[in-house]
Amino acid sequence: MVISMFSNYKIINDVLYLYVDDKCEIGSLFNREKQVSISKKIRNYIKEHKINFNGTKVILLLSGLLLGTIYLNNDLKKEDYKTNEEYKYVVNVVDTNVPKINLKEKIDEVKLNVENIEFDVKEENNNLNIKKEQINIDKSTQNSNNTIGNNASISNNNVSNLNNVSSDKLINLRRSNGEITEMDLEEYLVGVVAAEMPASFNIEALKAQSVVARTYTLKLLESDREITDDVKTQVYKSNNELQNMWGSNYTNYYQKIKNAVDQTNGLVIKYNGSLIDAVYHSTSNGYTEDAINVWGNNIPYLKTVTSPWDTSDTSYLRNTNIEFDVISNALKINFDSSSTIDVISRDESNRILKVRFNDKEYSGVEIRNLLGLRSTDFDAEISLNGVNFTTRGYGHGVGMSQYGANGMAKSGYSFEQILNHYYLGIKIVKV
Repeated sequence: MVISMFSNYKIINDVLYLYVDDKCEIGSLFNREKQVSISKKIRNYIKEHKINFNGTKVILLLSGLLLGTIYLNNDLKKEDYKTNEEYKYVVNVVDTNVPKINLKEKIDEVKLNVENIEFDVKEENNNLNIKKEQINIDKSTQNSNNTIGNNASISNNNVSNLNNVSSDKLINLRRSNGEITEMDLEEYLVGVVAAEMPASFNIEALKAQSVVARTYTLKLLESDREITDDVKTQVYKSNNELQNMWGSNYTNYYQKIKNAVDQTNGLVIKYNGSLIDAVYHSTSNGYTEDAINVWGNNIPYLKTVTSPWDTSDTSYLRNTNIEFDVISNALKINFDSSSTIDVISRDESNRILKVRFNDKEYSGVEIRNLLGLRSTDFDAEISLNGVNFTTRGYGHGVGMSQYGANGMAKSGYSFEQILNHYYLGIKIVKV
């Protein structure tokens, strides 16, 4: 059997979009290994994943790049795909438009075999302290078109030496052991970016994370809130902790992240002249979430935008089985194989707003928190032993998607364009 070379797929307007695994060598994909053609490899993938596809046009994508278009002969055994209930879509496609493709002239310049690290994003759910009366909402300045900014990239070739980061701003950091350490803001940000985003990510994504982390930190200071090294604010790791985490990669990874912080030194995000609440999450479901659906506050720069770069990543889709007694205890109901789950409503990003377990109604956010689901965009199927949840995305979904930012960066977008895409109507300024 041929090993699958594809990591995900979408079907839009009778066209099959196949996402090539970034660990796949392009040559092996198109060569006839053991007399197996590319069309045969595609057919094998369709069969093995029980994809309900009867069309002929297949588009191959790699990290947002168009590799080619394949037309299959229309000789698939349609009876194998039309009548069997087992053949269901794995990906819930809610976008009716063809995803934006970035064309590159030199495919050989694409960096293959990129290390794809699965990681847990430490997010803040309960500490977002935003009051409506504190926000001066100017409706005329809202970016209703969700367009990506066109600012030029900022570069700085005079990067300081390793472990020599400095600014005029000092912060007090409360460590997990209770100690309070005074340290330079920019030095602190290196430890935050290293803890919050994989060092293997593209440099422009790391720059975007640096600006977000700096804005988030200064907003905390502005609100007289304590800065900790855990999920209460942002996760921070010291040099010793980073050495233990990265091992032999420490020097290269540290310098890479330090470059990202240095090259964005002093840059923050503002809306109407004020620092924004620069929240972020790991992976979107193809769209970011409106803050009002998570925290109940209408925040003009935290609205739903498209994020198609996430859907081809390994962090996008998960299947989880939760036993009946766990659900019963968490939701404080009696739940078993005879129970029911009914989705009442979804929002414009396809995340669940209201869902009913038996006769009790919950918000999607409540179910995600109570059951520990990765996302509020989920499908649920009751089995004999529990409930199978299929989730799309990871995190609350508000603000910048980290995997989306990395996808944009790999497609050639600058960190300014990334930030202008995920936060609407903002300005990137130097403090």
